[in-house]
Amino acid sequence: MNLKRWALATGGVFLVIAVADFVIHEAWLGGFYRANAQWWRSGDAMKAHMGWMFISQFILAVLLSFVYAKGYEVGKGNIGQGLRFGILMGFLLFLPKMLMTHFIYPYPVSLLVGWFIGGLIETTLAGLMIGAIYKPVLARAKV
Repeated sequence: MNLKRWALATGGVFLVIAVADFVIHEAWLGGFYRANAQWWRSGDAMKAHMGWMFISQFILAVLLSFVYAKGYEVGKGNIGQGLRFGILMGFLLFLPKMLMTHFIYPYPVSLLVGWFIGGLIETTLAGLMIGAIYKPVLARAKV
């Protein structure tokens, strides 16, 4: 595994996740959240817990980059591999979660669909970022 590229990919993915989360949850779904404030922590309480959000985003970035690096196939194309990886991770992480959430919580299906689509877009962008950055260390032929 190319540790330098893995670390760079992790940093790039963390940035993608942080920006995507802001766009998804503030710009796109923020109005819904404000209209249903009884379901969420107050703004001040969320600010007090903001560090946990960044920790979870960083852990996701580390794990996505690590899993990608471990399954990287030489000669398959970086961007295409990243795209496939991101889409598959999105389905793996968000489809079962949204179905379970639908069972447990009384959230409207439109919110769950929004979370699923947002998560799928986020992991797809993360996969593209990893694919653009990560390249393994290739063995050099000895002469």
